[in-house]
Amino acid sequence: MQEPDILSVLKDAQTAFRAGDFANSLKFYEHFFDHALDDDPYALYAVRLSHCLDGWTELAHEFPGAKKALERKKNEMLDAYFEKGRDPERFHDFFALCRALGRESEALEEFLKLHNHEPKSAAKLSKYVWNDLLHNEHWQICSELMVESNQKLDELLAVFDEAAKLKEFDSSFDNPKFEQHIVDNLLNDLQNIVMVLRHADRHDDRKALERQFHQAVDQRNHPLLSKQVHAKSSFLFSGH
Repeated sequence: MQEPDILSVLKDAQTAFRAGDFANSLKFYEHFFDHALDDDPYALYAVRLSHCLDGWTELAHEFPGAKKALERKKNEMLDAYFEKGRDPERFHDFFALCRALGRESEALEEFLKLHNHEPKSAAKLSKYVWNDLLHNEHWQICSELMVESNQKLDELLAVFDEAAKLKEFDSSFDNPKFEQHIVDNLLNDLQNIVMVLRHADRHDDRKALERQFHQAVDQRNHPLLSKQVHAKSSFLFSGH
């Protein structure tokens, strides 16, 4: 399959950076960020918020103008969120740019303000800030965002199932290290759900979640997952 033409702009940014042409490297990175989604809003979505911003951030360490441009773009994306119908993707852009600048707290602060004034709008952004809310122990807000804990578990299981299928398409994923990685991720994320429920005194939901999870494990033919769940059964749902 032919690569999108816009990818050449990202390569030009990297080439210019290696050559020490920082001003043009910045122009290329900014152009890629602004236009990567023009033809297909999904094809380069992850590349735009990962490789592009990683390269742009590296440039910012060498070229002050690149950092100023990141800050300007961050503000533009927050303005775009509020001015263009509360599009969650624009807040995601804002959050990613905050991360690139090492200012995750600024993004979280904006989310908390939105949660206080427009909880329905904030709820649509929860997947972007969930881990930051957990890290900062905003248990009650997490509980409010997680109205149905079974739905949150369904989301985690869907991610696990997709990851488990990767080996069917790419043999490089068919290895014990990757299997351990996806199992650890699932169990760690499960523990976070339990932690939220414990802090919010949602005892009945914790019990229901435990039943749902064990049923889900029984339905999956994944020996490592079953083994790990059995080994950790004494504290998986303790919320510690």
